[in-house]
Amino acid sequence: FQMILTVFLSNNEQILTEVPITPETTCRDVVEFCKEPGEGSCHLAEVWRGNERPIPFDHMMYDHLQKWGPRREEVKFFLRHEESPAESNDQ
Repeated sequence: FQMILTVFLSNNEQILTEVPITPETTCRDVVEFCKEPGEGSCHLAEVWRGNERPIPFDHMMYDHLQKWGPRREEVKFFLRHEESPAESNDQ
């Protein structure tokens, strides 16, 4: 079982990378795959119909993509070069 997840590395959607996803792949794996070596905190965000939300690092991406079903074509994933609002504790 393998899926390919397209992750955009910038807002203009011109730079992207394709990440192989298996049932064991976590969001953290995807972030590590996409970010530059030595780059600081990054997070994965999904954007659907103008709504963006950060994905928790421990999220299983294969299951996550399956849940979208046919709508998956409408969802875009972006690597954000900042700490995830969900992961930072100083609110």
